[in-house]
Amino acid sequence: MDTAVPARADAEVRPGIRLRPVSIADVPALQDICLRTGDCGRDATALTRFPELLADVYATPYAHHEAAFGTVVQDEGGVAGYVLGCLDSAEFERWRQAAWWPPLRRRYPRPEDVEEGFDSGPLRTVATGTGPDPVWATHPSHLHIDLLPRLQGGGIGRVLVERVCAQLAAAGSPGVHLGVSARNPGAVEFYRRTGFTELARTAGGHTFGRSLAPGSTAPASTVS
Repeated sequence: MDTAVPARADAEVRPGIRLRPVSIADVPALQDICLRTGDCGRDATALTRFPELLADVYATPYAHHEAAFGTVVQDEGGVAGYVLGCLDSAEFERWRQAAWWPPLRRRYPRPEDVEEGFDSGPLRTVATGTGPDPVWATHPSHLHIDLLPRLQGGGIGRVLVERVCAQLAAAGSPGVHLGVSARNPGAVEFYRRTGFTELARTAGGHTFGRSLAPGSTAPASTVS
């Protein structure tokens, strides 16, 4: 049976699997999931010197500043995935420059003081922030989604995408974007199947976008 998922509020999408809004109390789970999926969906624990770094860039700030657009997935084993959305990328980065990055710059080393490797990209983001991107003009919102292996491949990712897109559209966003590594072809195909189109490409990855304008079409938000 297909189960429609409300854009806001708790929702059971399958027996034993429930969606609920993210909260600050979920930060340890966000850190754990971000690390365990940080290598293009695989466990990055052995690749980093700083276990919380990935989450400090890609997950934790959203629980603090954009919780209205965040959802966690919980099963019998606890929180096992999330989608984290941001309504206005430019405003979000202004907040991070003022309040989020400064303490992290005192906590983490400068990227030039660390051997080039897995941590280099996130450390550069901490050091410099995220600069403006042309896609923000048409797709100002963005999102991050991660699921532990036990929830991958069962349709939960599609439900999370539809839920956050509904939330962002209701808040007035005309479009949402995200980045995908070129080393993750499964994710590239997933986003193409869920209504995203390629906006830009580099040697390292793709930027995908999806219109949230009234009348735009999207796959149904269901789990079989």
